Amino acid sequence: MKRHPSLIQLSREHHHALLLAKRAKADAPDRERLAAEIAFAFHHEIGEHFRTEESGLLVELARAGQERLVKRTLSEHETLKAIAARLESGDLACLRDFGEAMEAHVRFEERELFPLAESLLSS
Repeated sequence: MKRHPSLIQLSREHHHALLLAKRAKADAPDRERLAAEIAFAFHHEIGEHFRTEESGLLVELARAGQERLVKRTLSEHETLKAIAARLESGDLACLRDFGEAMEAHVRFEERELFPLAESLLSS
């Protein structure tokens, strides 16, 4: 899918998040390593991705009157951060929860949030 240039990098970053989600849902034998990898990704990649969306895209969508989608996005970010914190503390039972939540979140952004942003906002 062709993305507006301002969303291309965010969309590319979703690929790595989906790979982590797929592994988390698959009951991988290296659960401890995967949990550590997810925690690392949150500290170095996913957290920055969220901050970029929250300080730019979501601000603009709120200005355009899209409060419901902005609230949903922020809520999903908080849920994913909480699950990542649980994984970092050693709670491996939530790996599948992470996988399902991350996959659903990325699909939401790619299928709903980004197309709406492209239709409403200028560069």
